[in-house]
Parts: sequence; structure tokens; C-alpha cells
Amino acid sequence: MDDFILLLVGIFGLWGGTQITIKNAALIAEEFHVSELFIGLTILAFGTDLPELIVAIDGSIHNLHGEQTSRIIVGNAIGSSVCQISVVIGVVAIYSLLSIDKKQLQHLAIELLGSIVLLSLVAFDHIVTWNDGALLIIAFLIYFFTLWQGEKHAKASEIKAEIPPKPPAPKRGTIWARFPVQIILLVLGLAIVAFSSEFTIDHALAIAQIWSIQQSFIGAVIVGLGTSLPELAISINAIANNKSGLSIGNIVGSNIFDLLVPIGIASLISDIKVEGPVLWFDMPYLFVLTGTVIYFFTRERGLQHWEGIGLTVMYLVYAFVKFFL
Repeated sequence: MDDFILLLVGIFGLWGGTQITIKNAALIAEEFHVSELFIGLTILAFGTDLPELIVAIDGSIHNLHGEQTSRIIVGNAIGSSVCQISVVIGVVAIYSLLSIDKKQLQHLAIELLGSIVLLSLVAFDHIVTWNDGALLIIAFLIYFFTLWQGEKHAKASEIKAEIPPKPPAPKRGTIWARFPVQIILLVLGLAIVAFSSEFTIDHALAIAQIWSIQQSFIGAVIVGLGTSLPELAISINAIANNKSGLSIGNIVGSNIFDLLVPIGIASLISDIKVEGPVLWFDMPYLFVLTGTVIYFFTRERGLQHWEGIGLTVMYLVYAFVKFFL
């Protein structure tokens, strides 16, 4: 029981450190006048995924020392994605109707489904090697580059469409001089996340051993659900402030990040083993869930309350099956 309580403390530390990090990163980013969707897809998405990334890096270091943690690394990355596309979107949809521009949806659908297919392909031989990890990271960098280019084109179109106002006088000084408190808090948040990830890994391994529970279940359901708390908090807060672009962008960006970056970087440190059930159950289930959400968004009315409940129930089914697998 003590290990379980300490695991929850570690997960709470991941959540708290992430909240501090993304709040201050977003404050700095807003000064550069980028769109809500772009902030959601990048700053908030990457920030809320710090727990998954740090857990993956920490776990791969454990692998190097002969303590196998591949199940926790893979389970956390995929379990977080399943949780975000079902529970987080489901809860937000229960709270408020969700919709997205059809042109943006086409791009996001390709990127979301493509990341699932790519991870499935590189893991098809039950191991993600250094080369596979490099491919995942390159794919993510291409995704980020297309986002950045899209943001630049959108800004150019706005300038052409209307007479631009007189530009404000440039603010002088370095970023440190302009945002000293925000940068200090951002670094503090990262430190809390790093410490909490080690705490979480250690006690997750202890629970799996003492309670004879599969590491994959601990990683996918307990740690995965816990590390998805930042996405849930950010998304609900964004909807409450009528910023649906931030909410949807945060969830979509987080899923793409989770599937490509944590496992990709972890495999650069040590090979990551992928079990059969992940390939024939977790990945197909995530693909179906993602396709279902995309279908809901394609309709004119968007994603509604009852569909949000349905997505949440689909997560409970996933957790139930994972326990017995």
C-alpha cells in the first residue's frame, strides 16, 4: 500500500511540475503572437507530455542497468494516447460541444493516424532499435516543421487580407531580461517533473513485482492515466475560457508527441521491447478510437455530449481488457 501511495505522490509531482512549466512557457509564447491552435499543438502539447518523455528517458536508463522497464515505457506512451483520445476528449465533450475546421481536420487526421501506423511498423518485429527511434524523431520533426510553415502562411494571409496596424516599438533586452520569473519557474517545473519521474518509475516497478501485476498494465492504465492529467486540466480550462482551439490542439498534439517522441528518444538510449498484445490489441484499439473521434468531428454538429460519454466508456473497456491481458 505504501508503494501505491508513493506512486500517486510521484504522479501528482509530474502533474504539478508540468502545470508550472506549461503556464510559464505559454506566457512567454503569447508574447510572440502565435495562434491558439499552434500554441495548443506545440507549447501546451509538448509541455503536458513532459511526464511521458521523462518517464521514457528514465525508464530507458533503467534498461541500461539491466532492469527491464520496456513495458512501462511503451505502456505509458500508448496508454496516455488512448486516455487522451477517449477520456480527455470525452470529458471535455461532456462539458462542451467540440468542433474543428474541416481543412484543419484533414491535416490532423493524417498526422494522428499516420503516427499510429508508423509506430506499429517500426515495432512490428517486437523491438524498437536506435534506427527505428531516429525514424520516429525525424517524422516528428517533419510534423513540427509543417506546423511552423502553416503558421507562417496563416500570418502572411492575414497581413494581405487587411491593412496591418502600426507595429509596436520593439522590446529590447534578452528573453532572460524580459521574462526572468517565468524562466526560473519553467526550470523549476522541469526539475520537479524529472524528480517525480524517477519516483514514479521506482514505485511502479515495486508495485508490479509485489502485487504480481503486469508492467504493461501499470504503465498503460495507472501511470498512463496519471500522466494524462495535465492534458485534462489544460483542455477543461481552455473550454471554460472559450478557447476550443487550445483544447483540441493540446490533445491532438499530445497524442502525436506521445507516439513518436518518448519511445523514439528512449530507443536512442537502449532498445525498447514491444510485446505482442501491444501490436494486436493496443495499437488497433487506439487506431479505432482515433478514427471514431475523427468521424465525429467530420459531421457538421461536431462531437457532442453522448459521444463524449461513449468515448469514456471505450477507455474503461480498454482498461478492463488490459488488466486481464
